[in-house]
Amino acid sequence: MERDSPDFNEEQAKKSKRRRKKESTPRRAWLKKTIGGVLALIGGAAYLRFESNWLETTKKTVALPHFPKNQKIRILHLSDLHLSKTVSIEDIDLALQKGMEKKPNLMMITGDFITDELTPENSRKLADCLRTHTRQVRTFACLGNHDGGTWSKNRGGYESPERVRAMLQSANVKLLENSSQRIPLPGQTLVLSGVGDYWSEACRPKGLLRPLSARSRPSGETTILLCHNPDAKEILKDYQWDLMLSGHTHGGQFKIPFLDYAPFAPVMDRSMTEGLHDWEGRKIHVTRGVGNLYGIRLNCRPEISLLELVST
Repeated sequence: MERDSPDFNEEQAKKSKRRRKKESTPRRAWLKKTIGGVLALIGGAAYLRFESNWLETTKKTVALPHFPKNQKIRILHLSDLHLSKTVSIEDIDLALQKGMEKKPNLMMITGDFITDELTPENSRKLADCLRTHTRQVRTFACLGNHDGGTWSKNRGGYESPERVRAMLQSANVKLLENSSQRIPLPGQTLVLSGVGDYWSEACRPKGLLRPLSARSRPSGETTILLCHNPDAKEILKDYQWDLMLSGHTHGGQFKIPFLDYAPFAPVMDRSMTEGLHDWEGRKIHVTRGVGNLYGIRLNCRPEISLLELVST
């Protein structure tokens, strides 16, 4: 009669198999977590890149006390085109096309046309792109910190914005660089004033804008001020203007979801990273801009802003 006892070698094999299974389980779990993390990073990076080109068109009504009754003007406000390796001519052209679909009366572009180098070829392409649309609507602009000047020079960029000036002239864009343009309209005069860039120490309102201390202001005039950086409001507060148009912030470019917090916004006043604001009895509009830096955005899509000016 055979003894009913386990085979020693068979039992050892079973124990060895169970041991290998236990040892491999943590390795498989670690591998799954690692793969999951890598996929999450890839997915996150892909979304950041996707949002950087996910254009949003916004429309706001801007009521101004000195604007004539029963009048309306539609202004297309764009900023921060940032032509670069991550923002193409095609990206900029698409934004302009979508803006033109809104049939604006005027177009304002508040600086940072480029990020770094503006090669002759890219200058020609950008001018051609802009000119296609400026044939349809009168266009005015101011300069930003990336377009050339003190700030740019100190970071390896252009010492002068001359290249951008030449490109804008070729594109039929009227550059307002501490200068003004008066536009006669039915029942009023629209005064467009543009100042130089704040970070480039080129913002010079004296002699351009009427001081607040002046006893009177011309009736029937509304002054729109083009100023790239909204922080410049502190040196502009003692002058007469009704609406300031700015960009520069990219809406923060990287805004923490649910907290509405933009830790990298390049402004001192974090309350003005985007949108329409009441300030010192006047209005300030900060658009999130068309382009970006580094090819990413989070929770602040690029923006095409249409402003409808009306009387209060």
